[in-house]
Amino acid sequence: MDAACQEGGKAQKNYTTPRWVQVWFLGRSRDRWKQKYKNLKVESKRLQNRVADVTKSRAKWRKETEQLNQRVQELETQNAALQEQAAALKKDRPASDPRRR
Repeated sequence: MDAACQEGGKAQKNYTTPRWVQVWFLGRSRDRWKQKYKNLKVESKRLQNRVADVTKSRAKWRKETEQLNQRVQELETQNAALQEQAAALKKDRPASDPRRR
């Protein structure tokens, strides 16, 4: 049998890298993974807040636009009524009225 084999048929690997280097490397890898996760979490929170702000802003502008459109409709109706009144007054004035042009 091979010298690298142990009982139970599992092979044991003999690493040439010292343990302290392996520990340092794995610790650094873990720290980098944790930092990456923290950064992603912060970015995710920032984007969620941005979406909430934009949604709120769009709702505000949409409401304001609807109110302004309603006001425009009211003013157009009033304008049409006033134009009809002016046309009726022009019709009813006598021809000798000095105010008539």
